[in-house]
Amino acid sequence: MAVFTVAAVLHVGVVLVVHTQTNGYALFPDAQGYESTSARLAAAWRNEGPFETRNLSGLVGSSVWGYPVIMALGRVMTGGGWLAAKTVLALLAATGAVAAHGLALVSARGRKRALVVGLMVGASPSLLLWDAWGLKDGLIVALVLWALLVQTRARFSIACVSTMLGIYACLYLRPAAALFLALALLTRVRLRREYLAGSLIVVGAAALFILPRLMTLLGLVESLEVHDGIRLGFTGGYGSKNVLNHPQYLVALLLGPFPWAFGPETAVPGRWLYIGTVVWIACLALAPTVLRRAWADTHGVGRAAVLGSAAYAAAYIATFGGSFYRQRSLLECVLIILVVLYLPLSPAAAMMRIHVWLAFIAVVAVVHSPYLTPTIWSKLLAVGVIGLAVVLTLVCGHRWGTVRRFRDRRT
Repeated sequence: MAVFTVAAVLHVGVVLVVHTQTNGYALFPDAQGYESTSARLAAAWRNEGPFETRNLSGLVGSSVWGYPVIMALGRVMTGGGWLAAKTVLALLAATGAVAAHGLALVSARGRKRALVVGLMVGASPSLLLWDAWGLKDGLIVALVLWALLVQTRARFSIACVSTMLGIYACLYLRPAAALFLALALLTRVRLRREYLAGSLIVVGAAALFILPRLMTLLGLVESLEVHDGIRLGFTGGYGSKNVLNHPQYLVALLLGPFPWAFGPETAVPGRWLYIGTVVWIACLALAPTVLRRAWADTHGVGRAAVLGSAAYAAAYIATFGGSFYRQRSLLECVLIILVVLYLPLSPAAAMMRIHVWLAFIAVVAVVHSPYLTPTIWSKLLAVGVIGLAVVLTLVCGHRWGTVRRFRDRRT
């Protein structure tokens, strides 16, 4: 309850602040579509009653109609407008922090780490921002984390039922997240008699519900135009920035939106994304060590999270790639969870590694940014200062480690 309260206050608070500061105007193009579509659906529901499921695709204008429909339901249930719907969705997204807390406890990582991981997910800058803008990423993260919790904690047959429900919901929200849940479930499969019932549930549900929906979505590939003349396919959609066809966008995928891009053209609300980007970049310094240890945990959430994230990242790289930072929010939250739960380093060693990594990123920033360092001499000076800071950090860290070891021997 404490974790949920903190997460709920943060999510709802940021929603209220952003809504007030923007006079209730949607800042993101997708959010504008969700706001107008949900308003139209809510008005129609109040006047005509609920629609049949097969009509929703035409009413929304998209085969992935889940989020505007949920937003419209929030409007109808509260009797309010877009702010009321965003508040309800923010509260649902805040439950993801509770699921993260439960994952830590199920993975036997201790109550302190469970509390930290719950608070970090609840205070994720990226998720707070997407909720405030009226986008669906916080809701998707909460759905995936709850499905992971059931997969890890419940019996295999119950885990199969919940996973199929989660996959079916994701196919109407974000199909790539369904791939995450499907691959995560594979880590629980065992060649034993008691797992036969769950396997039959998976096969039956996939044949009856999942497969027809997948065929519908695959039939839209290369036929749906996201802009005039630009078809939605496995080529990147907006701007064709997938990493397979355009490897140069790998840097944008890992480090974007670039926190050092503070030119006049970046004076937009999207600049708030830089906070979440810094957290993501810092976690990348610990990712190799953390992923190895998480993969070895077959009883907790470790291996399931790693395998699901790999599948989700592969789908992300092969489609939209470096241009869709929103889709990376799920990977950011999962990586934060894995860092807190499976980091084998001491806090001092972890901070040392993060400092060195951020120094390298800072060198890249000052070399490429014309606003931070406009001249060649300013670039050289900045690189020298950063290098000196790294050396001093390493020397101080080594001396502090030596002093601690000496004190431990004496005691």
